[in-house]
Amino acid sequence: MYPGGLFGLDALQALISPVALFGILFFILYLRNDGVRAGRAIILLLCVAVAAFLGAKLFSLYVRDWQPYQPLSAEWRGGLRYPGALLAIVFVGPLLKRWILPSLPLFRFLDVLAITVCFAFALVRISCFMNGCCTGPECDSVYCLSYQPGSQVWYLQLQAGLLDHSAHPSHPVLPLHFLFMIASLGVGIFLMWFDGRRSFDGQIALLYLVLHEGAKGLLESLREPYVAQLQMTSLLMSATGLLLLIIILRRRA
Repeated sequence: MYPGGLFGLDALQALISPVALFGILFFILYLRNDGVRAGRAIILLLCVAVAAFLGAKLFSLYVRDWQPYQPLSAEWRGGLRYPGALLAIVFVGPLLKRWILPSLPLFRFLDVLAITVCFAFALVRISCFMNGCCTGPECDSVYCLSYQPGSQVWYLQLQAGLLDHSAHPSHPVLPLHFLFMIASLGVGIFLMWFDGRRSFDGQIALLYLVLHEGAKGLLESLREPYVAQLQMTSLLMSATGLLLLIIILRRRA
């Protein structure tokens, strides 16, 4: 069942600070032997997090045809889309690194950031479970979950006239957010293992695009309701990463 928040806070509001703290600690500890200045690294990651938040918000508005939630205060409680965060990290992250932490090689920064993002986004999926969002189609298997009134999937089913009464929980659905979580964790563990075997700096970041975005793009086909922009963006970024990886490996060979 959908837990319905934590200590009266929205799930994302409750988790965003712990996830950010985890990401900062993970990034710094991972690069502890590279002489990275912790203070500047913290500032850099906080700036990257703000850029990712703004990117996720803009992409969410794009998916909604630029129609904000009503009341506007609801925009703080939700309305974030992962592809926008990733695009912001890819395009803004290198500029922030050059400005705040120029001593860290760019491609090494992207490699470690990719691994960090895998685990951070896996943790963010807990908020998806608590909010009852990012779910799949209705199902009746043992692993399917029903969510309480107030969750996103309940609201969608209520709007579609699928519930007999507003007090009823949602029909059981595929907990797709857990599959997203498993994909992020699996890719993150693999990238950590492969990091010591990489052929060049930047290879981990490209593998992140290929594997993480490829897996996410495939899983997006199970989302209910289906959002074409989410799937196409992930698949396009995966294909771009694969093309760049092939070109670089061919040139090195």
